[in-house]
Parts: sequence; C-alpha cells; structure tokens
Amino acid sequence: MKKIAFWSPKGGVGKTTLAINVAAAAYHNRKKVVLCDMDPQHSAADIFNDKKLPFSVFKGVPDVMPHADIMIYDFPPRVDIDIEGDVVVVPMRACIIDMRAVNKALRHVHNKRLVKCVNAVDVRRHDERMMAMKLHSDGARLIKDRSIYSRSIAQGGSVFESQLYGAKDARREINMLYAAILAA
Repeated sequence: MKKIAFWSPKGGVGKTTLAINVAAAAYHNRKKVVLCDMDPQHSAADIFNDKKLPFSVFKGVPDVMPHADIMIYDFPPRVDIDIEGDVVVVPMRACIIDMRAVNKALRHVHNKRLVKCVNAVDVRRHDERMMAMKLHSDGARLIKDRSIYSRSIAQGGSVFESQLYGAKDARREINMLYAAILAA
C-alpha cells in the first residue's frame, strides 16, 4: 500500500482540497483509496458526509485497516507530530513567508520523499507568478488558482465529479500532481 501525506507547517495552503482531489484522481485511475483526516477540524470528513465522494474518508486512522492501494493522510499544520507516509506532499503558497516556513519545517520530515506543491497560484500577480516559476524550476509542482476547486468542494465532491467550467483543466493539473506523487 502506498501512503501519501499532505502536510505543511502553514494553515490555509489547500492541504485538504489537494488531498481530496488527489484521492479522487487515484480513484478515477482505478485505485482503491482511503483518506484519513488527521486534522482536528475534520474538514475532509465533513465533505465526505455529503456522500458525493467515491472513496472512504475516516476521522483519523481507522481501527480496522481497510484494504486499499493508496492511503492518503490529511495532516494539520503542525510540526510536533509524526507524519505518516512514504511520500509527503508539501503545499505552500507562492510567497516568501510560506517558502521560509516550509524550508525551516522540512527538518521535521525524516526519510520521506517530498513533493513540494505551489498551490492556488494567481498568474495575474507578477511577484506571485515569478516566485511560483522559481519554485517550479526547483522541482515544485504548480496548481493554479481556480474557482472550480472551491466550487466542487462546496458541492461535496472533487473536480473529478464536477462538470462545471474549469473542471477539465483542474483534473489535468491534479492528474499531473498525482503522477508526480507516484513517481516520487
């Protein structure tokens, strides 16, 4: 079983949204996937309660481990926890504060393969675009700022269940992130 963690020391960087959408990408690529919502807010579990996600979401790690090809963990923004997973996806925004916080906090992640992800990039903002391009040239994956992400979550699903405008481009981005995670 491949274990993927979504973790960042920063809050509000899109960990839950990315975790849900990458889980949906795995499901739509014919993988049995389970998402463990490790954040005390349990936002992923709340979305799952809308009954539109095609995979299971648990509050924490289930007592009885279900059979799955991929286990995804959605962690809170803390550095004082053990991070489960073979691969750790580290979302951040394209700003100096996030970049510095992530670089300082990475010392807490030991013996894990990392996939940095610059999330919600607004390409209309010059400084943000330039920072994102610099991080991308250093190997980070990019996800554009698209309203379809919040609209699909608001409807209780992922971009893979949505047919709204922008879903096709978002699915392509998430599939590219999913491929990078599998290759890590």
